[in-house]
Amino acid sequence: MFDNFRHIAKVMAKEKNLTYAQIASMSGLEESTIKCFMCGANDSRRVAEKIADALGVSLIYSNGRYELTNKEDTSA
Repeated sequence: MFDNFRHIAKVMAKEKNLTYAQIASMSGLEESTIKCFMCGANDSRRVAEKIADALGVSLIYSNGRYELTNKEDTSA
């Protein structure tokens, strides 16, 4: 369910030079929680939303999967 989200989040984190530790700090989650989610051991929508927020994007559900979109695109 979150595979596409994970892939995009990993790419975005790399582009922004963010480590899992930095994402954890920005999201208020433990680094281990971020690692578990990103490796697929945890499928929590709450964790996905916090990661998306830390990356500066919004989490949306479309066509049976979760995706990321720029926050500006969802404010209309």
